[in-house]
Amino acid sequence: MSSALSSSANSVALNEFLPRGRLTRSGFWLRHVSIVPIGLWLVIAAAETLGGPYDLPLVVAFVLLLVSIWGRRLHDRGRSAWWLLATLVPVLGPLFLIVECGLRGTSPAAAKFGPEPGLRGDYVTVGESVEVGRT
Repeated sequence: MSSALSSSANSVALNEFLPRGRLTRSGFWLRHVSIVPIGLWLVIAAAETLGGPYDLPLVVAFVLLLVSIWGRRLHDRGRSAWWLLATLVPVLGPLFLIVECGLRGTSPAAAKFGPEPGLRGDYVTVGESVEVGRT
């Protein structure tokens, strides 16, 4: 049982770094309030303590985490993660992404990027039963 639990925990941790699937607006903000500050603190602490190229693995991991968070949120809005390139446009690009990812809800076009966040495909969905022959 513990191996299944650790396998599940490893899968969840790995999924945080992969820009696959979707992320709700609340999940987006929850990660920005909890995980991102810790990651930023680790990167800054590594840069000041280790310096030089030794902090590079943490910086790369942090950037992958941010791309994953923003990419999955864009997927929930029905857009490709390639929209992250909008940050290259000064002022308007980042502003657009903040409004698109942080303020707007889920888009119906998001279905092409996977099931709704929070729904699990390995559970059976039970529908309403219809009674036939009752008058």
